[in-house]
This record gives sequence, structure tokens and C-alpha cells, in this order.
Amino acid sequence: MKKNWRKLPAHAFLLFFIITQTLAYSQTGRSGYVSLDGFGPRDAADEVRWETQFRAVPQPASAREHLRRLTLEPHVAGTPEDYKTALYVRDQMRSFGLQSELKEYQVLLQYPRQPTIVEMIAPRRQRLQTVEAVVAEDPTSSSRRIIPLFNGYSGVGDVTAPLVYVNYGLPNDYEALKKLKVDVKGKIVIARYGQSFRGVKAKVAEENGAVGIIIYSDPADDGYTQGDIYPKGPWRPPQSAQRGSVQYLFEYPGDPLTPGAPSIPGTPRLKLSEATDIPRIPVQPMSYGEARKLLEALRGPLRPKGFQGGLPFAYHAGGTMDVRVRVKTDLEYVERTIWDVITRIDGSVEPDRWVVMGNHRDAWTFGAVDPNSGTSAMLEAGRGFGQLLKSGWKPRRTIILCSWDAEEYGLIGSTEWAEENADGLRRNAVAYLNMDSAVSGANFGAASVPSLWKLIRSATRDIHDPKTGKTVYQAWQDRVREALPEAELTDPETGSDRPIAEARINALGSGSDYTPFLQHLGVPALDMGFGGDYGVYHSAYDSFYWMSKFGDPTFAYHVAAAQVWGTIALRLADAPGLPFDYTDYAAQIKDFMTETSRTAARRRMADSFDARALNDAIKDFMEEAVRVDRRRREAVTEFEMARTATNESSRREGERLRRINDALINTERALTDARGLRGRPWYKHQIYAPGYYTGYAAQPLPDLRRAIDDRNTANAREAAARITEAIKRATEALSKARD
Repeated sequence: MKKNWRKLPAHAFLLFFIITQTLAYSQTGRSGYVSLDGFGPRDAADEVRWETQFRAVPQPASAREHLRRLTLEPHVAGTPEDYKTALYVRDQMRSFGLQSELKEYQVLLQYPRQPTIVEMIAPRRQRLQTVEAVVAEDPTSSSRRIIPLFNGYSGVGDVTAPLVYVNYGLPNDYEALKKLKVDVKGKIVIARYGQSFRGVKAKVAEENGAVGIIIYSDPADDGYTQGDIYPKGPWRPPQSAQRGSVQYLFEYPGDPLTPGAPSIPGTPRLKLSEATDIPRIPVQPMSYGEARKLLEALRGPLRPKGFQGGLPFAYHAGGTMDVRVRVKTDLEYVERTIWDVITRIDGSVEPDRWVVMGNHRDAWTFGAVDPNSGTSAMLEAGRGFGQLLKSGWKPRRTIILCSWDAEEYGLIGSTEWAEENADGLRRNAVAYLNMDSAVSGANFGAASVPSLWKLIRSATRDIHDPKTGKTVYQAWQDRVREALPEAELTDPETGSDRPIAEARINALGSGSDYTPFLQHLGVPALDMGFGGDYGVYHSAYDSFYWMSKFGDPTFAYHVAAAQVWGTIALRLADAPGLPFDYTDYAAQIKDFMTETSRTAARRRMADSFDARALNDAIKDFMEEAVRVDRRRREAVTEFEMARTATNESSRREGERLRRINDALINTERALTDARGLRGRPWYKHQIYAPGYYTGYAAQPLPDLRRAIDDRNTANAREAAARITEAIKRATEALSKARD
């Protein structure tokens, strides 16, 4: 029977369209494609076809070869070896048929002139090693190009003083020592890595009057107590230490001399003495094999609770004249060129909308895990995109693949590029997708803004996990179950298994290249990778041999990393309706607020800010997010329907969808405040930032949480008001999606 469907009511036509398309795809085994978020049924089928083609391209052999080439030599930022890796990435991208160019910046870096001198003066005179030993099984560990152990942006000096053990070197540790009447002023302190970023340890040491700091890797955190040590196992051996920058990233990242502006000709530069994000005291990393010689000799009070590490003796606080140490850092500040590699695939429908993928390329030594497992994955993703282009695919939106330089010194390559392109990114960026240390094992994990949670989980449900044969998501979810207590997995009334929540996606703090995009510019961001037992971080043993032996011997997880990363990028680039969900965002902010209120109550600060106004703003945000999510899903289907109708209908629905997408993009921007955080104006985001003393870890609602920690009522009131304003702006931005 023939029907004139155009005379039916719009909702009936929509229902018929969905049913017929579902049946059609079900008959070809594609019913699951209909529900791909952001796509109508027909577009979903096309998208899955392209994604299937893409995921067939990355291969273990080519991923392995990329990593081998990238780890032939140490390639610290600003060196000729670093430049070679930039050329390799650019030339590989070009060979895939992609547009790729180098982008240069001139930035302040620091290198050792001579190895640091660390010398025990008393109770005996003994020079300690500040280089790592050669491991016979690891051929590259004998390279003479391996940079000596040092901390980037350390103060330069020659100091001799009594030694104090300060545990992790955080404010609470110094408070514990004060209770024992141990004073660190005028002394050298020794802290163990862990619990916070190394730059925080340097900052807190300075604040407490120390004249120098040694930071060592304790075996309790990173060594034999975790498992077999290298080369027998993956964990840190006694002769290994962790290099790394001690720039105060929690103040601002990037070139220390150009905060908030790109390091290009014409940009005014601070004097070195004016830079506020670098230490003034000497800072030096050390292995636990050498640190033991200092710690075992310490006298003074027995360590406070929680200070005992993994070395086989009772730790003491020191601070007496029994142990005196000399630290001499001979480091040179120089202005050097660094090289970002920027690869671009222009969009066919919305070229002014950018999906940005990023991974850094520079390393303290060989960087097999950190960062070049990610560079290898990016190259394989780029190869996949190149194959799709040759097959006729054209992304709806522009994809930009960025290989950053000088991340290790302080997120410099990404920060300078983001600052130079700030206006364009605010207007055009859809999202920033980061992989840093993409593979050190088989355990997938992610951190992101909540609007991207569903997208991450959806993509991982479509990728094969090499080890288990399940999907990446199922393997991820299984680990969640294994980590939960039995009581949480069983229903107490029925005794049956209780369903568990989705695999947890963490909050974004700092420590990798998503920082300038999310926290300075308000671009939705994620960071992800496959983790494992990784005890050679920032050492000479983060090598191709370590990866081949322990991290990913078959290189199958490099392939999986490329597949997950590329799949998420494809969905953001191709989806007619952007798959952002702000209902998750509103729920997460509500959880942050609940936790913050509890903390305030414990500290008798509950009446210090207007919690009711803040909670009302969150409620309004949630209600608008629900409305917009429903409207977005309807608009996607109606847009696909309209393409089979009149040109005018297609144009109208396309404009409607564009308006919704713009609202979704601008909502994240609205959560920033041009004034920045209190005392940290470079950080603009009111919901996410690294804590001042947490280092890499996020401190959600950062200014409010800090004010509560400081018990500062005036600051808490102002911070809560700013957060309330930001959430209201976000609600207003979302409301622009209305018809």
C-alpha cells in the first residue's frame, strides 16, 4: 500500500524513519551501529565502515620499527638528536600523504656543564655517584650521550650543610618534623619521590628555608618492594634515578620567561630573576643505592609515623652535625630552538572546527615508554588516517596531530603553541586528545572532563584487548571488579553478584600536554594510555630493550593505543552531532561540591561561603544539560532525515545542529575565568586545576578547596562566588542550543 509520508505529523515520520532504518541495518548485521552517539543510522553505518578500515591499518611490526628508530639515541629537548626525531615524525607523516610541518620556538632550557657533585663530608668523606650504571643486557645503557642525573631548572650553587630526611617533602612532613624540634632552615634536605610532583618538593623545601634538596627513589615506592628489579624485572634497580623538571608547573607551565605569551620573535621576555616558576636552591636526583649511604648514617630523632621507607634499617630525621653533605650543581641556562611537528587533515564540511591530538616527543634519555610509545601510536594513527584518505574518506572537521617538544622541561612545546594559537583554539577547538606514556603494560586507564566519559567508554568497547581477547573496556572493567572488596560485589540480601559502576575515569590535574588546552583555554580534554609495572621512569633504562622485554614485547598494545586514540578522534571529527554529555559533567561537579562541603564542615568552614547558591547553579546546569542532550539526539536524526528531503530542510537542520554543537563547545570555555585562579592567573579553569601542593593530581574546585585548606573565609567566599558565576555562564552557553 502506497502512503504519502510527507503528510504525516513530524513525530510520526521520525518514528517511522528510525524503525525502518533499524530494520534495514539489522538485516545486514548492523543494528548496533544505529545507536552510535552523534550519528544518525545511515551515518553510523558509514562511520563504522571507516573505523573498521582505520583499525586494520596499525600493525605491531611498524609500531615496533617506529619505536626502535625513535629510541636509537637519547634526545633531550633542544639537541641535534631531538631535531632528528622531529624530522622523522614529519617525514613519516608526509609519507602517509598528510600535510606536516615543523614549528619552531626559542625557549629557555637548562643543561649540566658537569655532573653534579654530591659528597658526604661527615661522618666520613665520600663522593656519591650521580650517573647510572651500565646494564650489560641493555645495549643502549652504555651510550656516552646519556645526560647526567640532574633536575631541569634546578638552582645553581655549591652548598654544604647538615642533612635532614623529610619523607616526601610535603607541608605535613615538615610539620611532623617541627613537632620533633627538627629545623630544616639552613640545611640540605633529602626527600623521596612520590605523593606529589618533584617541583612541589623543591618549592616546599625553599619555603622552609632549606639551602638544597636531594630527591631519591625509595624502594618502597619504586624498587624491589614492588617486584623484580631491572634487568630481571621491570622495577627500578638500586643504581637508577629519576631525572625530571622541577619547574613550578602549579604556577604556570611553558617557557619560564614568557608566561601567557608564545616564545617567538617580538615577545617581551622576563629576566631570569623575574621568573616565578623556577627554584633558586640546588635540586638533585639520586638513586636509592647511593641515598642509602646518607640515610643510614643519619642520627637525631627516630622518624615520625609514615616516614619509614623500604631500605633495611630504621630511618632517622637527622638535622644534627653527624651527617653533613655538599651539593654542587653546575648547570647552564641557554636559549635553544625546539621543534613541534604539526600535521593537518582539513575538514570537508566544518574545516573551522579542530580535533587536536597531541603527544610529546622529547625524552630525558631514550624515552621508550615516556613518551615515544605515544609517538609510535600517533604515527600508526596517522598512517591509518592516510589510508582512509586514499580510500575516499574526508573528515567532516579538521584533525590536527601534534608532536610536542620540550614537554619534559615544563610542557613547553604544547604551551607555546597553544598560547600562539589561543584565539583560534578558543574559536575552533572541539577537543584535545592526549597520549603521553601510551604503553607500559596492558592496563587501560583514562582521565578527562566528564563530557567525554561516554565517548571514551564507547570507543574502548569497540577495540580488541590483545591479552584477554575481550574488549579494552571489558578488560578495564574487570580490573575494577578485582580491586573492589567482596562486600561491594555481593548483594547482602540475595547473595548474588551486584552490578558495578562504569570503569572510573579520573580528573585531569597537570603533568602532561592537555594542561594549556583545558586549564588555560577551556578546551575539553582527555589523557589516556595502557599502564603497567614501570620502574624505569626518566632513567637510562627507559629503553627499547625494556619495552621489548617487559612493557609490550609483541607491540600489540601500541596497536591498541593507536586504535583507541584514532577511533575517538574519528568520532569527534565525523559525528554530525558532537558526542558531548554535560549531564555527566553536572553530576561530577555536584559530587565535587558534596565532598568539598564535607571538608568544610570538618574544618568548621561550612558557613564561610554560599553553598546554597552554588548548589542551585549546579541544579540549573543539570536541568539544562538534560534538555540539551535530548535536543542534540533529536537534531542528529532529523538532520539525517532532512538530507533526503528538500535543500531548504537540509540547510535548516544543519544550522540547528551547528548551533547545538557550538553551544556544547562553548560550555567548557564558559567554565574559565579571565581573571584566573588566586595567585595563579595563568590557570583559568574554575573546576579543574592541579592543586598547589598536589603536583600532578587534580584539585577540583581549586580555589575553594585551597581556601578551605588555608581556613581563609574571605577567599572561600570569593572562590565560591566565582565558581557559581562560571557554572551560570556554562548554563547560559548550553541554553544557546535551544531552537
